[in-house]
Amino acid sequence: MIKVVTVCGAGVGSSMMMRLFAQQILDDEKIEATVDASDIGSVDPNSYDVLITTSDFADTLRETSAKIIRIDNMMDKAYLKEQLLQTING
Repeated sequence: MIKVVTVCGAGVGSSMMMRLFAQQILDDEKIEATVDASDIGSVDPNSYDVLITTSDFADTLRETSAKIIRIDNMMDKAYLKEQLLQTING
């Protein structure tokens, strides 16, 4: 099972939206995964396989073993899907 986390400043706005989108994509693709949402201050990036966040926060989280997906247009579900599948499938 793949562990994914979406990260934003407060853990309630954009990260919740990205969590919903990511879970829909993974469910549609029949990929077993858990998707959490978190704020930048309390996330433990090493507890996850994949982090989804904006470029601002990606730089802060770069010291991790998790793969980081940078999303700057949160409404672009096609880009999120492409990046997520590419990251998971290697």
